[in-house]
Amino acid sequence: MMRRIATEEAFVIPEVIGPMLDRFARESYEPDLFFWSKAANGTPLQRRLLDLGEERLAIMDETGIDVQLISLASTGVQMFDADTGTALATLANDVLAEAIGKHPTRFAGLASFAPQDPARAAREIERAMTGLGYNGVIVNSHTNGDYLDQPAYWPILEACEACDAPLYIHPRAPSPQMVAPFLDYTLEHAIWGFQAETSLHALRLIVAGVFDRFPRLKVVLGHGGEGLPYWLPRIDGMHANFKAPDGRRPALELAPSAYIKRNFAITTSGMNWAPAVRFAIDALGVENVMFAIDYPFMDSATAVAQMDAIDIAQADKAAIYHRNAERIFRIPPAG
Repeated sequence: MMRRIATEEAFVIPEVIGPMLDRFARESYEPDLFFWSKAANGTPLQRRLLDLGEERLAIMDETGIDVQLISLASTGVQMFDADTGTALATLANDVLAEAIGKHPTRFAGLASFAPQDPARAAREIERAMTGLGYNGVIVNSHTNGDYLDQPAYWPILEACEACDAPLYIHPRAPSPQMVAPFLDYTLEHAIWGFQAETSLHALRLIVAGVFDRFPRLKVVLGHGGEGLPYWLPRIDGMHANFKAPDGRRPALELAPSAYIKRNFAITTSGMNWAPAVRFAIDALGVENVMFAIDYPFMDSATAVAQMDAIDIAQADKAAIYHRNAERIFRIPPAG
């Protein structure tokens, strides 16, 4: 049996989901609160998100998943004030670290942090990576409409690079600046808004020159790369041929696609679709593609069956299923 590592798998703690559901009950419609409401009290989704033991392991065993790389579900702590978000990120990281300690061959982890306070976020990244043994960190795209290319957030990127921490940019609903046209038909969630928001965030990092300043920074995008792999030639051409008229877009050392191939990896979460996976291999190289399920939002058995059925070389399938995750996230190989 080929080892399977799933690299975008979610959990939550009561201290995070409780306030989100309370806000949903008393506030007018807010896209990210609506998303939280899908895991309301008593639902199987909430039960599975809260579980870091028996049920999660049973489903992994039933579907042939050897390791889950687990992270706090979107929007994590980014909808709280800075003090609360920082405290909850620390708590969530301690909870997940304890679960990993109980099941070290089955669980690995991406640490949370609160971008609302970049200095404390950087310290939490260092604590998680060097003190708790995490495999990387996760951010849920924008924070109050801000993006990590903005200089105020560079301490976070500095900490990621210094700690060799891959940064997983996970989706959330579009920022306040861009969400309005999505709302008419509830397109702001996984149907379209998530990838539009997250690919924008990634492209901002690229064209802002972040990877010239932090050349060793590794970013991971889920859901087949949030659409970016399909646009590489067009992004390069438009970037070269249409300069920003006021000079706001800095000169880059490389073409945008070169950063995507050098500094990014993608996962197949929610996109274990043969044409998309084969295209990602062609566009980015198999070494930049990792398997993921998006548990418990997506069905584990379906994701495994889809990946198993893709007609690619066994060496490529092994790279996607486990070897790339072992390398990028430093997950120990099977004993």
